[in-house]
Amino acid sequence: MALFGGQRDMALFSKVNKELINDIIDTEIYYYQVALTETKANLYGEGKEKVFYQPIKLPALIERNQASQISDDFGQSYSREVQFRFLRDTLVEKNLVPEVGDIIQWNNEYHLIDATYQVQYFAGKNPQTWDGGDSQGYNVSVQCDSHVTRQTSIKLVDTYKGNSRQNDNEVPLGL
Repeated sequence: MALFGGQRDMALFSKVNKELINDIIDTEIYYYQVALTETKANLYGEGKEKVFYQPIKLPALIERNQASQISDDFGQSYSREVQFRFLRDTLVEKNLVPEVGDIIQWNNEYHLIDATYQVQYFAGKNPQTWDGGDSQGYNVSVQCDSHVTRQTSIKLVDTYKGNSRQNDNEVPLGL
């Protein structure tokens, strides 16, 4: 059995991480999960008009890349890739599993999740796959890679009624 990476070490590490992310860094996002049972699918199993549950407020670590200009048939826009990292313990408490297609609202932008990863393990051991059992190691975080998406394509905010930032009708659509 390893000297470090046991249950007591994991409990201390978890407590320090929660305090750091929740109290010191204190950056929060709104997470919109797709309501699969309410979203109508077409012949190919795709949902053009997605329905989302009410947002969940979550603490996160955020890494934002440089924006790039886009000029297309829809006009001028920009693209940006952003990585959101969540403590796995927080997601378990909220009963939330990030999935491709979900939306994250942060910094007055809406981000569509492209991929999710669980690649950060305490003591380098994944308790679900390590041969020594689940008494060693700890699954620390979940990373979501995303890109900025247009508000009109996700229909969370009614963008056709004046300036949506100053409009009292800025209520997220969903269940």
